[in-house]
Amino acid sequence: MCRWKCSRIAVLCVLAACLAFDARSAFAAQINIFSGSLSVFAPLFVADFKGFFKSEGLDVSVRTFSSGADATEGFRAGAAQFLVASDTPLLYLLPGGDVVLLAQFSQNEDVLLIVADKGLKGPADLKGKKIGLVRKSASEFLLKNYLARGGLRLEDVKLVPLAPFDQVSALVRGDVDALSTWKPFDKKIFALSSDKFRTVSWNAKEDYLLYSGIAAKRSYVAANPSEVTAVLRALRKASAWLTSTDPKVSSKALGEYLKTSPEEVEYVLKKNTWKMVDDPPFRKVLHDIEGFLLAQNLISRKVNWADAVDARYLRTVDPALVKE
Repeated sequence: MCRWKCSRIAVLCVLAACLAFDARSAFAAQINIFSGSLSVFAPLFVADFKGFFKSEGLDVSVRTFSSGADATEGFRAGAAQFLVASDTPLLYLLPGGDVVLLAQFSQNEDVLLIVADKGLKGPADLKGKKIGLVRKSASEFLLKNYLARGGLRLEDVKLVPLAPFDQVSALVRGDVDALSTWKPFDKKIFALSSDKFRTVSWNAKEDYLLYSGIAAKRSYVAANPSEVTAVLRALRKASAWLTSTDPKVSSKALGEYLKTSPEEVEYVLKKNTWKMVDDPPFRKVLHDIEGFLLAQNLISRKVNWADAVDARYLRTVDPALVKE
């Protein structure tokens, strides 16, 4: 009798182990996530180096690009299932219908900057001037808001597309008259020419809270709902870690991951928050950006909001994260 019971228990244990292995194997295929390298995308990086993806049974490969806009272009053409970027690059993808915005996880009020000559009195002074920026990025939306205060439109200035690491030298040399850029490029500019330039505005001053988040290819989401939910759970853990961890500790870890200085990371993230919430203020920013892109003919049609932002997976992680 004992022998039969023991044998039965052993079989059940083996079966349970097999089922557990099968559950892990369901997530065995590698997931590729493309991202900008700015530290406001920190939840992605934290989920990677803290092992939160692995703890969810995921095999994730993170590839960083010099900007969210560059990551977006790579996502369009590459083999990544997910994209992490700021709100404007993400919104470029939504009208086509083949990409789903899943969640936002980062909010920053002063990472985007307008840097110009110290003598600049206001946005109206930039009429006809050359402005360096990354096109199709949040910097372009910031510049639009800044110019509007001076009664100007983007068409009233000369936009000069510049790769992120070309911006500082272009301004210092005088190739452009101002930059719509982001931290920490301002510190590099002031280190080279502190007597000539100043920060004339930033995104919160222009009524723009910068959101960053994650999107995925619709076909992948439809075929792999469990993996999508697991990715968001890992990002939620990372957001919680960033919220509860001393900034010096998190900046040191992020600096090592991004191969930059902890001081630079801490400077960029000084006013960043990590509320992973889909709420009306977030949706309003998306609609504002959509209106801007339509007015500039940068997207050809309106976003189908009924299914472009899919909060089902975020709601599965925690219903409190979705606020109508």
